[in-house]
Amino acid sequence: MSRLTSLVLISLLCVSGSAFSQADQPGLAERRAIAAFAADVWPRYEAEIQKQAGFPVPITLDFDSLSLPGLADSYASEDYLRKPIIDPILKAVGSIAATDIGKAALRDGLKSIVVRYDEKTAPASNYRDGVSMKDGVLTINWKPYNNVEDVEERTKALVQTIEAAL
Repeated sequence: MSRLTSLVLISLLCVSGSAFSQADQPGLAERRAIAAFAADVWPRYEAEIQKQAGFPVPITLDFDSLSLPGLADSYASEDYLRKPIIDPILKAVGSIAATDIGKAALRDGLKSIVVRYDEKTAPASNYRDGVSMKDGVLTINWKPYNNVEDVEERTKALVQTIEAAL
């Protein structure tokens, strides 16, 4: 390896830091726990959201980004995904779909829901900054297992974003 190549590799490691670190990636315990959540718990929540919406809206959970290292034992806890992410979705969709006009607007305008977590862009508490809706795709970027009691604030951010896009 040439000196220049070595310097480039060292520079990349310094600049990107954790990009090459396995500690930031979900380990086997996390992958097993999120797979169990996906198989055993998520289908019930997905069905609840779709029932509230009044139609089978496709919902994608980016399990890789939602699997935080070291928290595998917490994935099944209501504080991990249920309270901070799923409950606000249920309440927002239920609120909008409470009327026939709202149900029709959701059915016509909401094409899918995507839930992910990007540490660099997810807001700590200004939840509206973590929600967008473009071309019928509602994207939610909130940290799991964080500020679990802020259900109403998160619900409000979802309702405002969805209604503005419908």
